[in-house]
Amino acid sequence: MAWFGQGKDTIEWEEFRDDVLFYKWPANEIKRGSKLIIRAGQNAIFYADGHIEGIFKDEGNFDIETQITPFLSTLKGVFSLRSDTGMRAEIYFVNAKQLLLPWGTRQRVMMPSPEVPSGIPVGCNGNLIVEFRDYLTFIKKVAGVKSTYSLDDISERLMGVLNPIVAECMLCGEQQIGLNALIGLQANSRSLGKKMTAELDQELLDIGLGVTNLNIISINYPKEVQEMAEKVAAQSFVGNVGKYAAISMADSLGTAGGGGAAGAAAQMGMGLQMGQQMMSAMQQPAASSGDRFCPTCRKMVSTKFCPDCGAQTV
Repeated sequence: MAWFGQGKDTIEWEEFRDDVLFYKWPANEIKRGSKLIIRAGQNAIFYADGHIEGIFKDEGNFDIETQITPFLSTLKGVFSLRSDTGMRAEIYFVNAKQLLLPWGTRQRVMMPSPEVPSGIPVGCNGNLIVEFRDYLTFIKKVAGVKSTYSLDDISERLMGVLNPIVAECMLCGEQQIGLNALIGLQANSRSLGKKMTAELDQELLDIGLGVTNLNIISINYPKEVQEMAEKVAAQSFVGNVGKYAAISMADSLGTAGGGGAAGAAAQMGMGLQMGQQMMSAMQQPAASSGDRFCPTCRKMVSTKFCPDCGAQTV
């Protein structure tokens, strides 16, 4: 590595966007007498000849020659060995703060279910926290070919693998999931989020990043599926379907048919119908328990012996 260059530089990263993960100092030449400024929530990485020479995390204003170079792994003796006035190395500033990234399935995932063989479409969304795990891997696979890397770049990578991860975590090793269990996923969103965190963390580890936490804000279904679930839930509160129908008819008396003569007629008709149904319900048990059959006259009577022929009824 060579030392050269004249003058002084102030090497710093003035963050203007919260979603940027790292910034690469544009020059590869660090001049003698240059200053390094590390702000709160930043780390500065010195990189040369395929190796990380040092990682500096303390915020402040530092003289590179006297305060930084002595701590670099292989560059510490360069000033005494050469008469040039600078050194060749790359400096990367990384965002060490917790970075919140919103996520969501691009399209609903078809979940196999016994009730719906073709699958039930399910979508979900939330947010997750990204952090650095391996600086060397990140520099070699990402930073070496880019000057900056943002959350949007991570989002593109995550969204590409998100749907199969969501499906695997929801199925939890099973071939299919029942409708009731599927509707109840929201109640188990915390444990589901932990499973998704582990899977996504492995996906990002390939580029030196990781996911520390993932929250599921909502699990959603198509309107038709949601309405069906709400209907099933409402019906589960009704123990007697006949009573439910009678109550529904009584409730509708005040609204059916609108106003005026037509509305009054409609309400009267439903009232008569409900009255007939109630009267029939009251009469039917009595008739079925008291009627007897005369085998001689072949007619139904209400006494033990037929009043016409005197035969014993059955």
